[in-house]
Amino acid sequence: MISVLGDDSYALQESARRYLLSLGQFAVPVLREGAEAEHMATRTRCRAVLREMELRELLRSFGRLRLGQIGPDSAHGLLEGVMMVAQMVRTFVPDSRKLAAQLRREANTLRREFEGRSLPMCAKLLADRLHQEFNFQSCDVDEVDVDHVMVDRAMTGGVGAPIALSLIYLMVARWAGLSAAGVALPNHFLVRIHGPRPLLLDPFHGGRVIPKADCARYLRATGFDRVREHLRDLTDREVLIHYLRSLRRASNRRHSEWRHSDARATLGKALGILETS
Repeated sequence: MISVLGDDSYALQESARRYLLSLGQFAVPVLREGAEAEHMATRTRCRAVLREMELRELLRSFGRLRLGQIGPDSAHGLLEGVMMVAQMVRTFVPDSRKLAAQLRREANTLRREFEGRSLPMCAKLLADRLHQEFNFQSCDVDEVDVDHVMVDRAMTGGVGAPIALSLIYLMVARWAGLSAAGVALPNHFLVRIHGPRPLLLDPFHGGRVIPKADCARYLRATGFDRVREHLRDLTDREVLIHYLRSLRRASNRRHSEWRHSDARATLGKALGILETS
């Protein structure tokens, strides 16, 4: 079948591809050998089949994600979901355990600093710490690229879209002991920190506190009358839905390398899993 996969006949190639996919993990060892073959067509098609298998397994794992009650433990599920999505887009991504360790270190430092502090001071410490440690900068809202949306890229490059920076805030805040939830505005994303008087933070603009009244005025001024619906807390499932939608929009930009890739189709399937479950 590996030999047939390298044949010039498209019909034979497709027959071999479908058969190898049906074998699943049993075919992986020989596909890996074929991925290093001297014959370029064989090498390329073996790698494509391996990638297709990887994407299928990612979608199965994504469908098994546990996105339950919001709390310190929920940050791990959120990060797992984010990194599975990254693997759907790119072949090589950082190990989620390394990213989790990095974010937990920041959270543990903040947890000690939060002791005895008011909620506004905790919010300020959170923003100052993350923007200083990762040197966060806002990307150009008119030039949002896939890299700006992906959380791991925002962490390493420092430049992120609202949803990416908000996800980092969410995870660190929860691991640091705060109750935090995502809030989706049209074309923007905020983080709510709960307490006696909850605060809305805007990670895209340095983590500043945004009065709820200002958000309501903005929504009404731009034609959105359902203010309460836009300012409610999102579940983690809804946060990931917004994350996937943001990635798809970025990948659909005219000059995006992902516009016609299989990655967009896989993101669509992942989005369907969340929206129908």
